[in-house]
Amino acid sequence: MPKALISTLSPISGGVPQMAGFIADVLKERGIDSSFVYYQPYSLSPELSVPVHRLAARNIGRKHSRFRDSPAHALGAWFPELECTHYWLTKYWRALIDQHDVHLSVSGNCLAATPYTMSAAPFWSWVATAWAEDRVQRAGEFSWYRKILDRLITTRCAGRLEKKILASGGTIVALSEHTKKMLSSLLSKPALIGVMPMGIDTDRFNISGVSATQAPTIGFVGRLDDPRKNIGLLLRAMAQCHKSNVNVAAILVGEGGQQDLRRRVDAYGLGDVVTILNYTQNDDVPEVLSRMDVFVIPSHQEGLCIAGLEAMSCGVPVISTRCGGPEEFVIDNVTGYLVDNAHEPMAEAITRVVADPYLRETLGANARQLVHDRYSVQHVKELFWSSFSKTFPQHLLGRNLFP
Repeated sequence: MPKALISTLSPISGGVPQMAGFIADVLKERGIDSSFVYYQPYSLSPELSVPVHRLAARNIGRKHSRFRDSPAHALGAWFPELECTHYWLTKYWRALIDQHDVHLSVSGNCLAATPYTMSAAPFWSWVATAWAEDRVQRAGEFSWYRKILDRLITTRCAGRLEKKILASGGTIVALSEHTKKMLSSLLSKPALIGVMPMGIDTDRFNISGVSATQAPTIGFVGRLDDPRKNIGLLLRAMAQCHKSNVNVAAILVGEGGQQDLRRRVDAYGLGDVVTILNYTQNDDVPEVLSRMDVFVIPSHQEGLCIAGLEAMSCGVPVISTRCGGPEEFVIDNVTGYLVDNAHEPMAEAITRVVADPYLRETLGANARQLVHDRYSVQHVKELFWSSFSKTFPQHLLGRNLFP
């Protein structure tokens, strides 16, 4: 049986681990076992990487663990402060590539396919967003020293590497039409870039009979400390609702920066009506989503926003900023509303939905139907196998792709 190597991000939380796990599950259905490999962030395991000031003191390292019952390899990197070196082809990468028959990358940007490009191995890559777009908010919070390094070296190096990967002949699949457009704009010559969204389990994420809470509830799911998620906009919109005597509650689900978020919530006078929950991947997530009257995406940038689609599958309408991927499924007055990146229009949209139960029910039903039609697991599986079979036909001979 062929073995697959999936290059991805450190599986902490967020959409990318969901995407990587989805691919591993789909491959498993056809008898292809997967292993995961990823750069382990220096902030989490500094002993694995070698920054400039430790260059003469040690070599890069690795750790072995498990992710979704599959082998997982956490690798360090040379010069981790440069970012473009995170997935450089080291001896550890080369050994793993040689040990596997099928090579895939599933990540926020296409740099996770760097070792495949450098080794000339055929690969399939699922990309959530362009490199620069993926980090623009985070880069704004760098120290002055890091900003100088970023401008002089990292941005130029990563930009050239991204273009090389996109033009390498590997199979590039974008998470959304927005991502495809951004990736295509980086190339001087047209390249064949496919589109495959994340598959949503519409049986698991379904409309339930959860009792409504006393106050209308808005919701959010995502990394709470990720500057791209722009959680402050949601808080300002909620404060505006209360100022206008629209008493809404909120459920904020995620990891990272919970103490800081609680202080911000209290500063807006919302401490009694905001619940902050840890993100989990067990069966209580659909139940939590079903308790929401409206799901809010306040982000600066999103490749797709899987959590928004999961909410829609539960019959919850979505209000989103115009931030990329959500613009494909948040349709004004059909599945929710798109608003400018400002708290007043977001508060107005929230008020419109929670004040009209019939509108909320209609938007929610439309949202559920759209996910069922365009983003169901079966539909996405068919897209995957169609693309995969063209990249690795030698491993699919005699297999029934679409039972």
